[in-house]
Amino acid sequence: MTFRERLPSILIYTITIVVLIGIILFIQPPRLMEDLLDLGLWGVFILFLVLLLLYIADMLIRIYRWQILLIVQGVKLPLKSLVLPVVSALAINLFTIARAGETVRMYALKRNYETKYSDTLSSIVIEQVLSIVGLLFVIATSLFFVGSSLLQNSETIQQLVVIIFLSSVLGLIALFLMMLKPDLIERLIRIFPTFIEKRLNSAYQAFQTGIKGLRLKPLHLILGIITSASIWVIEGIMIYVIAITVLPDLTLIDFPWAIAASCAGNITFIIPILPGAMGEYEFVLAFILMNSPNYPIEAFPIENLWTLENLWALGPAARIAFIDRLAKSLMLGLFGGYATLRLGGKEIIRLRKDFFSVSKKPNELEKEMDVDVKIKPTERTDKANLRNRND
Repeated sequence: MTFRERLPSILIYTITIVVLIGIILFIQPPRLMEDLLDLGLWGVFILFLVLLLLYIADMLIRIYRWQILLIVQGVKLPLKSLVLPVVSALAINLFTIARAGETVRMYALKRNYETKYSDTLSSIVIEQVLSIVGLLFVIATSLFFVGSSLLQNSETIQQLVVIIFLSSVLGLIALFLMMLKPDLIERLIRIFPTFIEKRLNSAYQAFQTGIKGLRLKPLHLILGIITSASIWVIEGIMIYVIAITVLPDLTLIDFPWAIAASCAGNITFIIPILPGAMGEYEFVLAFILMNSPNYPIEAFPIENLWTLENLWALGPAARIAFIDRLAKSLMLGLFGGYATLRLGGKEIIRLRKDFFSVSKKPNELEKEMDVDVKIKPTERTDKANLRNRND
């Protein structure tokens, strides 16, 4: 790869590093250390232990959800066989753009179980759609509980709640259109430039393949939505645990605000501008959490956001978001690094690509994967027993 081809990636990661340094300076490391020192060594240990247990539960639900969606595609695999691909993909997604880690899952199942590339792709695309559905449901529920405290807030949060609510409604309408009116969506895709149209069309075709199976198995659809919503609730609980640790004035009244802040922050991971939604996640989460009833600094109107004084008011909430990212990065760095090494290490990194950029025909994809992936002879017997596609 030439320098010119590498230049966009170099620029993106340079900007990401600059943003990361800016976040670290913004959250005031001495204040962050004071918050942690106030907890004491034992308190910090308990905090990270709780976060570890919650995040393990988060990952187990993600793995179970994927198993459900693979079954819909006719691929039956034991839960333990999906652990390494999911954890590795989560780790790579945290440090790359365009969810490049998802191709790890396609590669791993093709290599170890001869699963069709197209089947895995369909399950992943459906998974992303159900993630959005679950996210919108959790946001709507949290807004219901948040509504009781809106009157004591400034117009900022009222405007924000309306924006989020309308976005949620429009998002759900768009998802239902995708399922009920495929011809309409295909016509809308043609509006985009050719290079974008190819990506969208590839992802949409994979979505249509997956949704056909879910229509025949409504129970799996319900389980997919429930597990997706559960993931976002757990992520919100993690934020709340950190929040009440860093800001002792927060109470149970602030819990739905933590859920809403976590969900809004996680929206930035769907289409991140920078790897790992660096800076985007922290800002969105901090801005919403800052409007919770017992936040120690008074909220400010949106139009006054960019004054220096108001930006510094985001500091405590930004520290909460940073601790959340730090804890997840450490856990994914450890578990995800191990999973990636077990799956192939450098080979995994070499084959990664944005799964939305796939624009080849399924047969061509299968041929490409057959060239890149070498099946281990000792695994063929296990694969033959595991893949009962006709059941």
